[in-house]
Amino acid sequence: MKVFVTACLFAGLIVLPARADIIYFKDGMKTICQGKAWEEDGEIKCEYGGWIISYQKNDVLRIVSTIQKKKAPPADKKPQVGHTTPKASAEKKIKSPRSKSTGPVFYDPRRPAQYWTGINSKHKSYKKAIQALAKKYKSTPQWVQAHMGDSNDLAQIHTNLANPQSNQSVPVAQPAAIKTAEIVFYNPRRPFPYWTGKNSKHKSYKDAIQSLAKKYERSPEWVKANMGATNDLKQIHQNLRDRKAADPAG
Repeated sequence: MKVFVTACLFAGLIVLPARADIIYFKDGMKTICQGKAWEEDGEIKCEYGGWIISYQKNDVLRIVSTIQKKKAPPADKKPQVGHTTPKASAEKKIKSPRSKSTGPVFYDPRRPAQYWTGINSKHKSYKKAIQALAKKYKSTPQWVQAHMGDSNDLAQIHTNLANPQSNQSVPVAQPAAIKTAEIVFYNPRRPFPYWTGKNSKHKSYKDAIQSLAKKYERSPEWVKANMGATNDLKQIHQNLRDRKAADPAG
């Protein structure tokens, strides 16, 4: 199970520690550790907030170790003999990241607390997360659902709520999902939150995973291990097709 964390705050900037290793995943996501990252027993470990978080090694593309730069000496002052300036980053594998995400996501079914409304505000249910946002913005849960938008990017959700596009009254009924260019796997504002296809919609994460398992003739555990952390349904199917082609025997 993946647990995705990041050291970016949606309401401001956070100062990275002297060392903050960055883990880039094959599906385009990344995790910024609050310390070092290392390989152990076939897994990639990450220090974060006093925790040790584990990731599947097969999901990791590369690890970048960033070290805070020291201030350069004045132009008229030569550095001491034998002194070297540490490198800003030491890459263990040279390849530019494909990640488009720079912050935490609102929902990730692979986290123990699936819904996040902040780095220190994590919830196991959609209802609790919406209530937390309603309390923060001093409004009703219905207002939050109507104005939070369709993005899974937590920073974007807070931007939407801090600067709502309209002040119209909010209907009691849950608003329909906003159409986007991509079909997303999960959208809690849809009547059927989980989609595995345009004509394959499900009420629960478990049912959606079972549907994918049936389609690709693999176990639910195999699907969860290989679908990636993306919410783009097209990319999820591509990940599963690629993995099945690479290992036809399963």
